[in-house]
Amino acid sequence: MTYDPMTSFPSTADAYTLGPPAGDGPADPARVAGRTVAQAVAHGELRLLYQPIVRVADRAVVAVEALVRWQHPTLGLISPDRFLPAAEHGGHLPLLDRWVLDRACRDMVELDAALGEAVPAHVNVNLSVPTLATDFTELVTTALRRTGLAARRLRLELSEGADLKTLSDARPRLERLIERGIGVALDDMGAGATDLRYLSRLAIQGIKIDKEFVAGMLHNPRDHAIVRMLADLARSLGLHVTAEGVETGDQFAALARLGVSYAQGYHLAMPLTLAALTGMLLAA
Repeated sequence: MTYDPMTSFPSTADAYTLGPPAGDGPADPARVAGRTVAQAVAHGELRLLYQPIVRVADRAVVAVEALVRWQHPTLGLISPDRFLPAAEHGGHLPLLDRWVLDRACRDMVELDAALGEAVPAHVNVNLSVPTLATDFTELVTTALRRTGLAARRLRLELSEGADLKTLSDARPRLERLIERGIGVALDDMGAGATDLRYLSRLAIQGIKIDKEFVAGMLHNPRDHAIVRMLADLARSLGLHVTAEGVETGDQFAALARLGVSYAQGYHLAMPLTLAALTGMLLAA
């Protein structure tokens, strides 16, 4: 999951607070500066940016990842690390996931109309752990039906932060979606207490190497070894492997030498508005 800092828009605030101003009572951990994520959804304050995912061999954009931002009425545009904890505390992550999924599908249909055959193959959308504990099949199929996006154009990213029981319980629903043509990938591989049973018990089609290992691979032999191991493992299992957080040309070159097929990060492209993404792809 690439919940990276904002770069495409300036923020109007350098800091944020949870709950009401000091002196107005205890802070409410389900609010950001007095406002909940549910209110943000209701008032149309959320925005999506898209970070391109490129094929390492030729740098062609093959996919995009949807990244949510909040245009807060008092704080300006804020990144997910500022509001996801509040959304989780308030029980609003499934609502947030529903909004992101619906908007991403609608935007991809619009991108199709603008680009034709030059459109990226799919859009990656993250599903939170609380959403995985629900009947998310309806959430996904409804978004596809409402927007008309083909199922093969959607890839769901599952957080490795989900425990094995959560993912195992979700397996029947995931398999029903996969049968419809939807892709599934395991995000942030290696960031948590990695359990390789994920890859044998679940119908995972790809993995994403956590950005912390990519950041350290040039100066930490252990990080380099982990990236190599994950790339080799993915190839052996016939999985797509994507490296997250690629910030330098040297990192990109090292990933190419290790046989990593796909990559994303600021060295390749920053998160973009739909309009900016469309312009970039039209100019390619």
